Amino acid sequence: MLSVERHKQFHKDSTAIKLSEKHFAKFIVYLAKLLQTELLPPEAHNHELEGEWKGFWEFHISGDLLIIYRIDGDILKLIRIGSHAQLFG
Repeated sequence: MLSVERHKQFHKDSTAIKLSEKHFAKFIVYLAKLLQTELLPPEAHNHELEGEWKGFWEFHISGDLLIIYRIDGDILKLIRIGSHAQLFG
C-alpha cells in the first residue's frame, strides 16, 4: 500500500475548491484505489500527462474537476486539484 503526501499547492487548491458530498465521496474512493495500487474506473479518465507535465498523471472527479498526481516509489503525491482552466491556463 502506498502512503499519501499532499504538495503545498494541492493544499492551497483544495481550500479554494468546494466539493459536493458526492464529489468528495468519489475523491475518497479514487484515492483509496490509488493507494491500494488498483486501477481507477473508466469514468475517472485516468491518464498520463504530456509536455511540461510529463511524468504526472491526471484523473477526473467530475467533468471539469481533476486531480494531478504522481507516484514516486511508495508515495502517492497529490500535486494539484481544480478545473482544466485553473490548472492548465
